[in-house]
Amino acid sequence: MKQSQITRKRGSRNVTLSRTAWHGGVRPLGSAELPGQASSVGEARRWARGLLAGWLSNDAVDDAVVLLSELVTNAVVHSDSGRKPNGLVTVFVAAGVGVAHVEVIDDGSTASVPTVQEASEGSGGGRGLWMVSAMATTWGVHHDDEAGNAVWFEIGEGRPVDAVPVFSLHHMGGVE
Repeated sequence: MKQSQITRKRGSRNVTLSRTAWHGGVRPLGSAELPGQASSVGEARRWARGLLAGWLSNDAVDDAVVLLSELVTNAVVHSDSGRKPNGLVTVFVAAGVGVAHVEVIDDGSTASVPTVQEASEGSGGGRGLWMVSAMATTWGVHHDDEAGNAVWFEIGEGRPVDAVPVFSLHHMGGVE
């Protein structure tokens, strides 16, 4: 069984996240660590589109990229990734034939954990997780005081795969 790891810098410490089980033929395609800035949204979209090409139909890739944009925007706007100097957003993409798994890990927030919000009719925001819940095959949120928040979704053209987050913020070897 192949093991994947992402190491995230948390202050002066590193937190290593690992995943040893894969489901539904899904395999890791890559991870990117981006600055907690608005410009990272477009960078994440371009990067993920390139990784997902050939794994999904063009329409499904478009949907995955829209949802990724929402999650990276949320991480930049609502978490310490965008509020603190040197904040980071980590994006992880995995895919199998006809299905993609996308995960966005941010630096967390003392004020909130990501939840679907009711957006008022006139508001310009507040629809990101609502869109994820409406468009994704399955999705979820995980919070860890050490590693931050992880919001993940799966999208695809076939039957849903088992709803298992790829990096559920379990530490491999604890905090370094």
